[in-house]
Amino acid sequence: MDEKTNNSRLRQTLLVAAAVLAALVFVVALVRRGVAGGAGAASETPFLLDNSAGQVYAVSDGRLAVAANSGVQLFDADGNTVLHEIVSLSEPGITAGDRRVAAFDIGGTTLLVADFDGNVARVEPAGAIISARMNADGELAVATEAAGYKGMVTVYDEKLTAIYQWYSGTGYVMNAALSDAGTLAVLCADADGASVHLFSLDSEEERGVFQADEELFADLCWLDGGHVAALSQTRLVLLDDRGQSTGEYAFDRLHLYDYSRDGSGFFTLALSQYRSSSATKLVTISPSGEVLGETEPPDGLEGVSACGKQVLVQRGGKLTLYNQQLEELRSAETELHGVGRAILLQRGRALLLSDDSAQVVEL
Repeated sequence: MDEKTNNSRLRQTLLVAAAVLAALVFVVALVRRGVAGGAGAASETPFLLDNSAGQVYAVSDGRLAVAANSGVQLFDADGNTVLHEIVSLSEPGITAGDRRVAAFDIGGTTLLVADFDGNVARVEPAGAIISARMNADGELAVATEAAGYKGMVTVYDEKLTAIYQWYSGTGYVMNAALSDAGTLAVLCADADGASVHLFSLDSEEERGVFQADEELFADLCWLDGGHVAALSQTRLVLLDDRGQSTGEYAFDRLHLYDYSRDGSGFFTLALSQYRSSSATKLVTISPSGEVLGETEPPDGLEGVSACGKQVLVQRGGKLTLYNQQLEELRSAETELHGVGRAILLQRGRALLLSDDSAQVVEL
């Protein structure tokens, strides 16, 4: 940052760093919060998880990957362990493509890429890891710290060869995501607010940039049709692949409680009236910013998960399945005691997750 005095420069740096930290805490809190589950007859053999702290999950075509403080586990669709890698992850992170996953240590330098055949490889990141995101093809965008810069992003191809790097000199890098078509989106934060930078991998010149003054975005992802979704604590912004806004959804006086970016052609938001309460409103948004559906469950909701064209929500012991227009399809009472997270799968199934096990259930 360009400042006239050392004191003002230090003060501004500290303010931005505090804002970035607040955004990261916000994202981690959402990741840790339980997400809706499924009902029906459970699978006979549960997935047996290490009862380790810091568990985070990713699902790839019904197969489960778990990263925790003690290491990484991968399971096939029947619950059989295909990989059990012992590694220390102080702050675990995980991301998945169609055929493999990447587990990493946020703030550290450990980065593993594994597939569901049990193969695992280590990647040497350029610095301490800020975030990592894998696209459907298994290509990986890794944001790291970089000496003399506000961060950098390295893109790895399917062979885990570094094929692109971008250094940020003005904004702190918070997140990066690579589209299936090969366009890189990078989320940064600086003293003026947040910015999203778009790049093609064959050029260091920006395709475009979106600037949000006096606002901090906490997450971004690619949606169908080449649109970027950027999420703050007050709104969801939709961008095209050159950083031009195509729409937004403002939360008004509501608070972001939970969200899912896993729907096919839509983004799902769960909003609450008070910061400490369960969500009271569910909204689905198209990549162009159109509201596809809205509903206010009478008993509130405690978590949301999307897959394909459907959304599953949990409220108490009841699980309700909606279509993308949030028209109720069916609802069922089920026992969710001990379930910390649940994920909607394809073909009318869901995965219920607890500290030491997971089960596939029929909806």
